[in-house]
Amino acid sequence: MRQTTLVVALAVAAAVVLAGAAGAARHATTFTFCTDPSFPPMELASSSGAISGFDVDMASALAKTFGETAKPLKTAFPGLIPALNAKKCDTVISGIFVTPDRLKQAGAVSYMETHRVFIVRGGNPNHVTGPNAGLKGLSVVVQAGTKYEEFLNSVKGKLGFNLQSYPGDNDAVAQVVLGRADVDLTQDTSFAFQAKAHPGKIAVAYTFPDKDTFGIYYRKGDPLGAKLKAGIAKLKSNGTLARLAAKYKIPASDVS
Repeated sequence: MRQTTLVVALAVAAAVVLAGAAGAARHATTFTFCTDPSFPPMELASSSGAISGFDVDMASALAKTFGETAKPLKTAFPGLIPALNAKKCDTVISGIFVTPDRLKQAGAVSYMETHRVFIVRGGNPNHVTGPNAGLKGLSVVVQAGTKYEEFLNSVKGKLGFNLQSYPGDNDAVAQVVLGRADVDLTQDTSFAFQAKAHPGKIAVAYTFPDKDTFGIYYRKGDPLGAKLKAGIAKLKSNGTLARLAAKYKIPASDVS
C-alpha cells in the first residue's frame, strides 16, 4: 500500500509540475497590469466593466513590441504598488506619477509628462488664481490616494479650504460640474477629457508650472523592466504614442 501510495503521489506531483510549466508558458505570452479605471482619458471603465483609455491602448502596443499581449487588472489606486509587489500583476500602468518614495518600492519607466491644474466651474466664479491665494473657505476635491491629496492635506490648514476626497477623478470632477465643490486638483489630461464631456461647464483656473511624470512600475529586478524601457522608446520613435495622444486629445508634447 505504501508503494502504491508513493506511485500515486509521484504521479500527482508530476502533474502539478506539468501544470505549473503550462501556466508559466501561458504567462510568458501575457503581462497583466494593475490599473484603476477612474481617471479618463488615461483609463476608464464602461458600464459593462470593460476598461479602455490611453494607457490601455499603450499597454497593448507596448506588449506587441516584445511579442506579448497586455491584460488590465482593476485595482484601487492606493493598492496599485502593493498589488504589484504581491505579484498580483506584472506592472502598474494607471496614470501614476514617478516619485522618489515609489521608486523605493519598485522600478519605473517614464512615458508621459503632464501639468497639474485647478479645475473650476465655467467662468471661474470664485476667482481662483493659484495654490496660494483664492482658496480660503472654498470646497476643494481630489482623488483619494494620490500625491495631489497629500499636497492638499499639507496646505489646507494654512490656506483655509475644506477638502473632500473621492475614489476616482471622475467622481471629484463631477462635484464641480454639479456645483457641490468649487475646485478640483487634477491633471491637464483629465481636463481635456472632462471639458469635452461637459462643454462650457468647467474651466482651468490655474496650471502649475512644474511637470509631473507618468510611469510604468515593475518589480525591482524583473527582466520585464528592460523590455518595457525598450518598448516605450520604440513607441515614441515610431509615432505610436503621438498618435494615441491625438486620439485622446492629449498634447503631443506630453509624449515627445
